[in-house]
Amino acid sequence: MTAHPHQLYAIPFTEADQARLVGFSCGDEPDRPWARAATEWILGSDVLDSVTRRGTTVWLFELADRQVVGFASLGKARWKWPLPDGTYTNLAYIPMVGLAKPFHGQPPDQDWRYANQIIGHLIDQARQLAADWPDDAKWLVLVVHPENQPAIRLYQRWGFELIPTAGRKDGQHVMKVWLGD
Repeated sequence: MTAHPHQLYAIPFTEADQARLVGFSCGDEPDRPWARAATEWILGSDVLDSVTRRGTTVWLFELADRQVVGFASLGKARWKWPLPDGTYTNLAYIPMVGLAKPFHGQPPDQDWRYANQIIGHLIDQARQLAADWPDDAKWLVLVVHPENQPAIRLYQRWGFELIPTAGRKDGQHVMKVWLGD
C-alpha cells in the first residue's frame, strides 16, 4: 500500500537538521510577527536551548521526498494550575509550531491539511506524555498571538479553548485542551 501524497512524517529534530533548514520561512510579513518568531526559533539557538535545557522534543514534518513542511515542539512546563492562582503543576506545553509559508492552507483537502496533521501529532504525543499524570494535570497548553486568527481557529477545531483569565504580559493568549479520556 502506498502512502497518501500529502502524508507528513514526523522526524525527530537534531542540531544537524538546522543545515537542512537554510531558507526555511514561516513568513516574514510585518503584520505577522508570529511567523517571523517561529522562523527565528527553529533557525536560531532557541530551539537548541529548548531541547537541551528544557527537555523539549522537536519534530520536523516532511513529505515522502524529505521536503520540510513545518516543525512542532512539545515539552513539560510548570505552571500555576488552574490559572491564574493554582498550585504549580506539570502540564504538557507546545513551545512553538511553524509551517513553511508555501504550505499555509495546504493541501486543499481538509483531511490531509498539513497544519491538522501536525496538531494531531502533538496531541497524540501529549497524551502519551501525560498518561501517568494526575487527572487535574492532563492539560495541553500553548500561547498564540491574538491576531493569529487562522491558528486560533485551527486550535479551536481541535478542542482548544481560550483561557480568559490567563492574559500574559506580552499580550499572547493562552489556550488549553483536555488530554484525559
